[in-house]
Amino acid sequence: SVFTSTMAYLLAVYFLLIVTYARAQSFGQAELVHEWHMLDFDWPSDADQNASITNKSYVPERNLVVGIKVYNDDVYLTVPRWFWPSGHPVTLAKVITVNNQTKLRPYPSWTYQKQDDCKYFQFVMSMEIDPNTGLMYVIDTGRVGNVLNLCPAKLYVFDLNTDKMVDYYEFSNDVLNRTKNFLNDIVLDYVDGKVRFAYMSDANDSRLIIYDFQARSAHYLKDPSMNIVKNESIISFNGKDYDYILSTVNGLGMSPDFKYLYYCSISSYSLYQVPTATLRNVSLTETTGIRRVGRKVSQTGAMNFGARHLYYGALGLNAVYFWDSEKDMADQKVGMDKVTLNTQTQLVRNDSTMQFPD
Repeated sequence: SVFTSTMAYLLAVYFLLIVTYARAQSFGQAELVHEWHMLDFDWPSDADQNASITNKSYVPERNLVVGIKVYNDDVYLTVPRWFWPSGHPVTLAKVITVNNQTKLRPYPSWTYQKQDDCKYFQFVMSMEIDPNTGLMYVIDTGRVGNVLNLCPAKLYVFDLNTDKMVDYYEFSNDVLNRTKNFLNDIVLDYVDGKVRFAYMSDANDSRLIIYDFQARSAHYLKDPSMNIVKNESIISFNGKDYDYILSTVNGLGMSPDFKYLYYCSISSYSLYQVPTATLRNVSLTETTGIRRVGRKVSQTGAMNFGARHLYYGALGLNAVYFWDSEKDMADQKVGMDKVTLNTQTQLVRNDSTMQFPD
């Protein structure tokens, strides 16, 4: 459809703009790095591409960019297989240039994109990269579209320096339900300078997933703060209200000292904080330390904590904002465990190219 095609273009433009901001030492003007009217891939041959279009395993307008990460100037993108049971040949890719054309090369290979084969990716929404090691942590729901419950949810680890898989974990059904999970976002928690835990959001089942790499075990945490707030679920885009985006806990952000995880629901204005000490304790039976930090200017789908600022999309404002936590701590004379969200500053806004800044 025209709407879907336009959104594919707008989302692609938006996410590549954010690369500039995420890597900048100081705020400045956004620079357009890449753009697509339609996503296209680095096919083995023209015959393969034509065959995929003919048999509808590749339907260009169904492919939308969602996740983005950068390592050593290489850009990696996720293209989730949602809404439709087919038409997405690739769900994790690397941006390359072929004959002066920007394309997406399946990462780490075409083999890993095999739908219906549980050894490989089914639906990749997000990933995280450890800049110290070049390890990429990829989460896979195991499900395709709204109807195909093909495989269990999984966590893959790839070494971007060798393009080899170095670790793999399959989640049990009691932690991530095979028929209804929506594994959405992932952040890493470091102990003694090394990745020890991964925290993930399940936006369908309203829970945080905790994976301990040392113990090779996973558990989850549920709390009412992770749920939908019904009177805050309507999001306005350019003057038109939409009430179908009903999503629980979604965006995650890790504090610079790794003491707190921040989270929010798309269907809520509130920002919450939970101590990583709570998340790390597999035997803890209470949601100790969960705290509402404050109300954001709009609903948020994704966030990222830098050295001093928490960056987040303001969905209803077609903008990206940031919270200056250090300023608020100084003004309020409190620490991170008590500071209230107050100083919210618009970083960038564009009503044409930044609709749904996830």
